[in-house]
Amino acid sequence: MYGRLPQVSSDTLKIRYWRTGRHVPANRHQCMELGRALKLNPEEMRLLITWYYDRSDQIFTEEDRNHNAIYTFRRNVMEQQVKEYLIKITPEVRMKYKISEKQLQHNMRHLYYTDALRYIGENKSLSENRRHITSVNYGSELTRILTLTGEIPRKTMIRHLIILGMPYMNCRILSNRLSELGYQELEETHTTTDGYYLDWLLIQLFKIYDEECRGKVPEYCLQWFQQACRILDEYFGKKKEKTLRFMYFKALGE
Repeated sequence: MYGRLPQVSSDTLKIRYWRTGRHVPANRHQCMELGRALKLNPEEMRLLITWYYDRSDQIFTEEDRNHNAIYTFRRNVMEQQVKEYLIKITPEVRMKYKISEKQLQHNMRHLYYTDALRYIGENKSLSENRRHITSVNYGSELTRILTLTGEIPRKTMIRHLIILGMPYMNCRILSNRLSELGYQELEETHTTTDGYYLDWLLIQLFKIYDEECRGKVPEYCLQWFQQACRILDEYFGKKKEKTLRFMYFKALGE
């Protein structure tokens, strides 16, 4: 990887720990250097990034906007998800926040943040004013996810797709969206970079969701899934299992 022999013992140990599933390379560059040192072919390199490192097979920058066909395709996938999300905003919600139909796109950040709070087991009682202030702080991160720029972890994308897609979401749809965006599909044997079976948890949750909500109205389905996520989030929060709190992100705790 580094073009030289280890100079101190910690140089060897650092890479040896990666085999435990509890530590990974510090960044994509290091991970790809590992792949090159192992002489992986392109498909093996893709698996190293998407399966082992739990990231998308490619990262994009602002320069890719008009010159990268893969980026254009994936950006269209994301924009379609956003359109479907905004279509589901009910008149009652628009009236509550005094948002006209034409203003939905402009107010998406606050709507998204408010929805995200419903999936976690804490800070649900934040005042509207506090929610607005905090959602403003989250704006740049949300924009980065929506525009698919920079390094976006797979768990972050899973959470994002769930918020945009519910209640019309299941394992098949989520897997398809992940694949279209360059990520590993849901697979029970897949683990996060720190060794947790998050995919298994999600698959089991969606199985129960399908059984409990089959034939029910969308409003009931959404409320059921959000409540189930809150129960899981509270449980794993008490257990201090941060990785398994898949609907939580830092801005929600501010």
